[in-house]
Amino acid sequence: MADPRFYDNSGALTLARIAEIAGARVAAASGGLSLADIASLDDAAPGQLSYCESVKFKGALERTRASAVLVAEALASAVPASSVALICAQPALGFAKIAHTLYPNAGRYWPKEKPPVHAIAPSARVGEGTVIAPNVFIGEDVEIGRDCEIAPGVVIARGVQIGHNARLGPHVSISHALIGDRFTVHGGTRIGQDGYGYIGGPEGHFKIPQLGRVIIQDDVEIGANTAIDRGALGDTIVGEGSKIDNLVQIGHNTRIGRRCIIVAQVGFSGRVTVRDHVVLGGQVGVADHLTIGQGAFVAAKSGVTRTLEGGRIYGGFPAKPVEQWRREVGALSRLAKGKRNRDERDGGKD
Repeated sequence: MADPRFYDNSGALTLARIAEIAGARVAAASGGLSLADIASLDDAAPGQLSYCESVKFKGALERTRASAVLVAEALASAVPASSVALICAQPALGFAKIAHTLYPNAGRYWPKEKPPVHAIAPSARVGEGTVIAPNVFIGEDVEIGRDCEIAPGVVIARGVQIGHNARLGPHVSISHALIGDRFTVHGGTRIGQDGYGYIGGPEGHFKIPQLGRVIIQDDVEIGANTAIDRGALGDTIVGEGSKIDNLVQIGHNTRIGRRCIIVAQVGFSGRVTVRDHVVLGGQVGVADHLTIGQGAFVAAKSGVTRTLEGGRIYGGFPAKPVEQWRREVGALSRLAKGKRNRDERDGGKD
């Protein structure tokens, strides 16, 4: 369920209306069922809609508690008896269309019919000792703790919560976020904007509504011009004590553990899990839906294309245990050197 502090739900839809919007057909009688919200297969509750497009999620489909599920024909038999199957050629696209209908203002920082009229909304609550510079915007129902410093040009959208002793640098923007104590963020960083999610369809690329949040725990520091996308359905999380450098991209639903070090220009695709005490060198790239185990160290400029075990050092592209990487680099160097020596002996002839 989307957090009502950040998202406005437009009201329940009948199953017939859902089927019409999604281009689906109802597999069985529904008895006038209406649904008011959406969720992932594992998080869904009665009264909610979910979807399943791939056989790799069949286990989650079989145990879902959703009242209805958009599925491809091949997966219809796996829908539990407590759910209604909605047969759909593109379940993910249908689900995105329903999300747009239920949350038409999901991409807005405030409802279209309620534009902001105050630099600091009257409903915002600011703790004692907090200093707010000129040209700051603070939206409705924002909560900011004690002894914080907010630099010029900061934008804090509706519903955001920030703990005590926070330091927000110039021109930071924060939306859809819950943030702990002793938080430091440097200038130009963006937290809580849309994740990068699209589904291809006959009419082009259809945007997936991003209905999650960003959760940042205590004692986190974030460098300048970093971007942390909010979750699509669940949350993007940065764990306690983690330190993130400048120009880092954290994709939607990525979960970074406690006391991690993320160096400049690292990029995470969506739905990456990073366990505690991980160190990523500069310009490491991480593909989507992967896990980096606790205590792993990934050398600069490496490309993580598969899940990595914890407690080891990795390097290269694709990233592999550093001993293997060094052997391979050394072997390649020796091969190149041998060829060069042969060319020199042969007078440069092939």
